[in-house]
Amino acid sequence: MITVVLPSTLRVGPSDTLSISEPVATVGELVDVLDRRIPGFREQLDDSVFNFAVNDEMLLYRARERRLADGDTVAIIPTISGG
Repeated sequence: MITVVLPSTLRVGPSDTLSISEPVATVGELVDVLDRRIPGFREQLDDSVFNFAVNDEMLLYRARERRLADGDTVAIIPTISGG
């Protein structure tokens, strides 16, 4: 099972956490599963606005290729910029 932590801007219900029990090998496959489960999810998920973290490790490059294992926690984090 993969646990997904969503930011408030992508939440679809009262909880910020989803459990994905179907097998997914990469973050990209996880996005596909989330899009099937939450229609339009992929459209909301713009890589320039959101980053991924797996088990508290921020993924800055080629995040969708990152391999996942049972028990991983994937957080979708809004990008923060400032000046």
